[in-house]
Amino acid sequence: MLISFPGLETQETDILVRFKPYLLLLPLFVLFCCSELSEYDNQQIRKALGDSLKNTTEVWGVNMSIMEEGRTKLILKGSHSLNIKDEKTNIMNITGPVNIEIFNEKGILDTWVNSDSASYRPDIGLFELFGNVLVETTSGKELRSEYLKWQKDKDEVSTPEFVIFISPPDSIAANGFFGNSDLTNYTLNEGGGRAVID
Repeated sequence: MLISFPGLETQETDILVRFKPYLLLLPLFVLFCCSELSEYDNQQIRKALGDSLKNTTEVWGVNMSIMEEGRTKLILKGSHSLNIKDEKTNIMNITGPVNIEIFNEKGILDTWVNSDSASYRPDIGLFELFGNVLVETTSGKELRSEYLKWQKDKDEVSTPEFVIFISPPDSIAANGFFGNSDLTNYTLNEGGGRAVID
């Protein structure tokens, strides 16, 4: 037998009585909130997660070696690097002076490269060198420019910029260069035409 005394209602019971109609709507609210998100909402969530997955690292006194098949391919030294990596970008910006030593397939030092700054994209093996770029080989050849691009995996060196190429005892000035890192095979652009120099 249930006996109720109106004056003895507790505060909790009173609250439940007042909100009883809303408690019936709670399952509908939960069902609505757990429904599938729109494509726009999914894109916003992916964008927010992508922004939070960006990784930035700074290094002072850069000293990096790249190995291929157990041999040193190159050694890079610089003053400072800022590495940025996320789902779309993987780049290392290096301030200089930047010094790179490039070794041939036998592991013998072949080429030295110096510049004011550089960027490296490890995902595609691309180096870009900026400001006072100087390439020197063990055979005595030199290439000077303000900008140089080196595709490491293909060993392709190129620039559309003005270059001075020195192959002792000759030196040639040209607008553009394409060749390899040890400067044994190359093409120079001269006045809109190309001249291949042996």
